[in-house]
Amino acid sequence: MKKILLLVITFSISNVYAEIWKDYEPSERQIQLTVIDVQANYLDNYLVNLKRTWVRSVEVQKELGQIVDYGVYVSDGANSPNVWLTIEYENMAAMEQTKEKYDAVNAVLAERYGDDEEELDKISKGYEEIRRMVDNQRINLSLIHISEPTRQEAI
Repeated sequence: MKKILLLVITFSISNVYAEIWKDYEPSERQIQLTVIDVQANYLDNYLVNLKRTWVRSVEVQKELGQIVDYGVYVSDGANSPNVWLTIEYENMAAMEQTKEKYDAVNAVLAERYGDDEEELDKISKGYEEIRRMVDNQRINLSLIHISEPTRQEAI
């Protein structure tokens, strides 16, 4: 009896399919997701230094309208990976980097913080000793349409 029920469920599920633009649609917004494994006992140090480098940079990019938002996600319970960084762009075109964007961000960073380049370089190189880049993906949100009946309901 269990085998028959399993077969019925399996074949019923195979008849369900989603149709883009009717059942769901991809959002134009793009998210760059970076997955990181920081060594045990270095997470606090990593986050403090990240605030001095990456967070400052993406905060300026956000102020200049180059990105929509960013995020730093941390898992206290995960062994690996344990840090996820996101940068949200309005669309794929906004992801394109240009010299003008680069120069604008660096000008604001220099004016606002005036950090010693050697010190920032040392911080950035120190990341390689305490972290491992696990993955880097471009993802987007899929907007699911729930107002129409699903294919399964129509059967």
